[in-house]
Amino acid sequence: MAGVVSLLPGVLALAEPAHAAPDAVPGATHLDPVRVTYLSHCGGCHGIEGRSGNTFVPMLRDHVGAFACTPEGREYLIRVPGVSMSLIRDDQELANVMNFIMFELGGESTPPGFKPYTAAEVHVWRQHPLSVPDFMQRRADMLARSLSACQASRAQAKPGGAG
Repeated sequence: MAGVVSLLPGVLALAEPAHAAPDAVPGATHLDPVRVTYLSHCGGCHGIEGRSGNTFVPMLRDHVGAFACTPEGREYLIRVPGVSMSLIRDDQELANVMNFIMFELGGESTPPGFKPYTAAEVHVWRQHPLSVPDFMQRRADMLARSLSACQASRAQAKPGGAG
């Protein structure tokens, strides 16, 4: 038994890393709870960085914010089935994830002055998930209206704009 005990300090020393390698993606080994929730509930389809690739799954990275240029688009993002029927049942937790998506993944596509989602909004809107036979066409039409509103808003914000 003495031989086993004398080996333990050496074994324990081997279990401890001599130095930690830097993260390939900064902060990847130190995720906050909202990012963990995004990864476990959304990242499988939308990608860990919001890049879903060439699929029918919408790209979030630098795109999703365009939906928020109209009240209709803002509400749509909560009512889309993958969000409204998410296994994230706590409304505040879902609001936090959606705010992460808008502010972190949406990048410059998120309009200036975007107001964070609240638990109250999420609670109301998720009670009415979108369910229409022409879902993709409805999405495209709504996004076109929202993009038009984004462009108009940005044109007014520029020096010499209409506002």
